[in-house]
Amino acid sequence: MIAKYRSLLVVPGFTRVLGTALLGRLPQGMSSLAVLLLVRGATHSYSAAGVAVGAYAFAGAALAPVQGRLVDRHGRARVLASCALAQAAALVALVLSARAGAAAALLVALAALSGGLIPAIAPSVRALLRELLSDPEVRETAYALESVVQELIWITGPLLVALAIALVSPSGALLLSAAIGIAGTLLFISSPLARGAGRRGERHRRPAVLAVPELRRLLPAMALMGASLGAIEVGLPSLALYAGSRPSSGLLLALWSVGSLAGGLWYGSRSWRVPLHRRYRGLMASAVVATAPLIAARTIPEAALAGLLAGVTIAPAFSCAYALLGRAVTPGIETEAFTWATAALIVGVAAGSALAGASIDAAGVSGPFVLACGASALAAAMAMRGAGQRRPQAA
Repeated sequence: MIAKYRSLLVVPGFTRVLGTALLGRLPQGMSSLAVLLLVRGATHSYSAAGVAVGAYAFAGAALAPVQGRLVDRHGRARVLASCALAQAAALVALVLSARAGAAAALLVALAALSGGLIPAIAPSVRALLRELLSDPEVRETAYALESVVQELIWITGPLLVALAIALVSPSGALLLSAAIGIAGTLLFISSPLARGAGRRGERHRRPAVLAVPELRRLLPAMALMGASLGAIEVGLPSLALYAGSRPSSGLLLALWSVGSLAGGLWYGSRSWRVPLHRRYRGLMASAVVATAPLIAARTIPEAALAGLLAGVTIAPAFSCAYALLGRAVTPGIETEAFTWATAALIVGVAAGSALAGASIDAAGVSGPFVLACGASALAAAMAMRGAGQRRPQAA
């Protein structure tokens, strides 16, 4: 395992890019929870808080491709720094408005503005890896490691919010998120690799991103994968409540993320002889099998084991998807292509979360997991159906 990752870590500046990108993306794991608690405290309405979080997520999804296109045209430094500073200002405005007792509609609007300005660091990192690493096998290892970093964000972010709330308040947590976002983004864009690499697409030469067949095939599957994740994210805390152990909600979610982290590390450490498209199809099918035991789980130990298993395929599947997309896109549109994938994922997570709540009323505690399996099965079917349409592409 160590040998595979050593090939990445010896690349000059790679660890700095990964570390600063982790810091810059950390607010992704913090802001939603902090916004939820801030708006709930200001309005005394869970409904308003939920709408604010939804607006934050959907605005991020809607504007991510726009930001990706700007990055490809004008470079990472100018666009990401501007977004980080503007988002911090929007978050400060949200905090001040909440403290002033502003109407819920204004808070929702400011939350949406903040979400739409999230710096597109994750897509920028994936595009950067595509530019820097010419060896497809090394690049896949890098995508796997990047997926592991994403899991660290979802584990660490909520813990930082909880700590900030305990020491200060939800307002303090949101302001901390803004400060970390600015610091991480500026450190990322100032790193030699992030500053030195990159291609700016000429406006008259840029192909339409959605004209890339591989991207069009991947987007629906990414949305369905997101729906599965959103359903499980709602289902695990609901299962903890059903089992009579509210404190176990965090444990179950953490074990689910640990499973994904472990799966990503294992996947990235392997030298694969199976072609990338076949691995992708296999992982998509395996996700259905790995998620199914959650349907039968009723106790905390059962849910812990099933959640750990359900997480194992997540990071490897996304690693494969990003590798496929990285092979397909042409120079000048890389960042925008990856932002489309991110947008599809966010929309899927939001839809899966919303449908999971309704499924609990209709089918009980197993409802979200049935939904997750169904979404994963549809994603796998799309992967299988698209297999015959693909042609080998140069790495």
